[in-house]
Amino acid sequence: MMRHADPSETQIVRRRVAPLLREWLLVLTMMSVALLLLITSGALARLDQAIYDLTVRWSAPPAPESVLIVTIDDASLESLGPWPWDAARHAQAIDRLVAAGAQAISYAVTLERGSSDAPLVAAIRRARSQGVRVAMPVRIRVPGPDGKAYLAEPPPAGAIPGHNLIRTDGDGVVRQVDMIIDGSARWPHLAVAVTGAESGKDAALVGVPPFRARDGNDRLRAEAERLIGFRGPPGQFRSLPIMAVLAGEAPRQMIAGRTVLVGITAGGLSDRFATAVSGRAGGMSAVEIQASVVADLLQGRRLERAGTARSLTLALVMLWLVMVGMLILRPGLAGVFGIALLILVLMSAAAGLIAIGRWVGPGGAVVALLMAPPLWAWRRLAVVNDWMTRELTALGDLGLPKRLSRAPTDPVTRATEMLAATIDRVSELRRLADAALRGLPDATVLVGNTGQVVASNGAAEALFGADPSLESIDAAFAGAGLPAFGSAALAAADSPWRGEFRARDGSVREIRYTPWRNAGGAAMGWIVRFADISALRKAEAAREEALQLLTHDMRAPQASILALVDRAEGMPGETANRLRQLARRTIGLADGYLHLARAEAGNYAMGDVDLAAIATEAVDEMWPQAQAMGVRIDGLGLDDEALMWGNHSLLMRAIVNLISNALKHAPRGSTITVRLRGDRSDWRLDVEDRGPGVPAMLQVQLFGRFRTGGEGGGVGLGLAFVRSVAEGHGGLARCQSVPGDGATFTLWLPGIAAGRVMAAE
Repeated sequence: MMRHADPSETQIVRRRVAPLLREWLLVLTMMSVALLLLITSGALARLDQAIYDLTVRWSAPPAPESVLIVTIDDASLESLGPWPWDAARHAQAIDRLVAAGAQAISYAVTLERGSSDAPLVAAIRRARSQGVRVAMPVRIRVPGPDGKAYLAEPPPAGAIPGHNLIRTDGDGVVRQVDMIIDGSARWPHLAVAVTGAESGKDAALVGVPPFRARDGNDRLRAEAERLIGFRGPPGQFRSLPIMAVLAGEAPRQMIAGRTVLVGITAGGLSDRFATAVSGRAGGMSAVEIQASVVADLLQGRRLERAGTARSLTLALVMLWLVMVGMLILRPGLAGVFGIALLILVLMSAAAGLIAIGRWVGPGGAVVALLMAPPLWAWRRLAVVNDWMTRELTALGDLGLPKRLSRAPTDPVTRATEMLAATIDRVSELRRLADAALRGLPDATVLVGNTGQVVASNGAAEALFGADPSLESIDAAFAGAGLPAFGSAALAAADSPWRGEFRARDGSVREIRYTPWRNAGGAAMGWIVRFADISALRKAEAAREEALQLLTHDMRAPQASILALVDRAEGMPGETANRLRQLARRTIGLADGYLHLARAEAGNYAMGDVDLAAIATEAVDEMWPQAQAMGVRIDGLGLDDEALMWGNHSLLMRAIVNLISNALKHAPRGSTITVRLRGDRSDWRLDVEDRGPGVPAMLQVQLFGRFRTGGEGGGVGLGLAFVRSVAEGHGGLARCQSVPGDGATFTLWLPGIAAGRVMAAE
């Protein structure tokens, strides 16, 4: 019968797991707080930027054909003369671009305020009359004169004003642009101005707060921050030098229908900026950065940062996932799980930017996935090392010689040395256990849960063969009518593989088994013993034969003596009575000895019996004898059922012996009481008489062989028989007496449930 794990084993498991769970929660809490501080403080901005730059380089779309850059480059300056140029030349460039079919023109050139811009104003008017938008930058100086925050100078009349400010991140790299600058007026970015994506007309600027005018003393305010959708490293957009436009050499089909961006790229006149996609190609000019913004607006591409809250949420979710994975998964699988999460985070961030234009900074999540595993591994190692050190210290040397080792220098080395020493001692114990198993005189096998015989001793090999197996065990008991041997048959509550069976070699084997459990209480299999009781059964048979012969040889002469005495004539009456008494005493002695020997032999045929019915039957049997002696027998509590697990005939004989013993000492006219009480777990049967009682010094001797309690006669075996039957049923027999006030003989017997459990064990 399999037993459940002891509660103490559960407590041991909890003591082992609880420190690990506490440490896990501590690491999780610390990492969560650290991520909160790192992300909200911007400490991970550089990591986010590095991942963003790689993503932008990898996912940059091609430059659209609808955008053309016209450069004021070094060759144009060398051909057309040094900078600055007068307004007439700029007016000529606008006229030529309009004539070639340009759809819109961004002329990102700031003129010197001292020159006359009348020709340029006229060219802008002519362009707009033909439906061509011309946008030019507002010249913003920060700080402005006379202590003002800024000074804004508008472009020539007729041009659509827009700002051309470029903002870098903390690392000096351009990744974003401010679509709106609010000052004394609202100035959109030149890309917005040239494409017509003003607020209220294009979804790119929906949600911008209403304009509030600011005077020169207020700082400029940037609105509608957008990430720039770079089309790759510098040189991706089509371009023409301005000298080719002015000379009329530019192909019309290269300009017609396109948005043209005019900007300075000549060395010394134009700044070049580091961007997310610059790489080894060097810096990118302002006009090419503007071209990427224009391309985004024309293609409806809107890139934005998702915000700190979403980055923090992503980091915490990844932290929880990887921590749970490391808690419940094997170390190797947990490592694969962490790498998979890291790849998932990076791919999700890139997919969000490419598919929906939202960038969720993955830096916090990357830090969580990279830092949580080593931090947790360190803390787990510390907890496991402490636990292992405590357990190894508590384990001691197991009574075996200690292993010689050098003095440890650190906790891990000390724990390693202790573990190595314990492994040596466990190996010694294993060898000792193996020697003990092989040295057992009874055939013994260990059967695992999987059904195989995992170990056996020499006696088992002699019985079942050199390599005992389930099949060889079945073959050894082939004639016993048993089912197939194995774990399933042993685990059954009413398994037939328990009891005495004759083996193929003729020996009688008592088969007993018990569960084989590990240190945690989990069942690993069965330990099965096949004890050879052939000699015992032969001895019992010989004893039974001797008893039969003894009792027959004792009874037969005495029966003959009784017959001769009864037929003898002329024999004095006193002599005849004396001979009859001695013969009957000898016959009683033989019968009593035979009953006692069988009671002490055990192995009763047990079953469900009613103790109340047995006691009633015993009272009825002794009633005629009691009537002849003038004694009354009262039965109390015999009307209700009193079930127990026992042998009917032996219990009957024991109760009859108690009543007979009481009759020997009961005075004429007295009453013997047979009282039964108790419940299903325990029964008590009392036989009370009103005789002279038993002295205290004799009470403890009454249940021994050939002991009597007075002058009532008897051979002294009846009460010994009662004690043997009581103990054979798992009970007790006792006597209580006060001299001169009778005696009470008591049987305590287990009830039906307790008796069955005792029999099963």
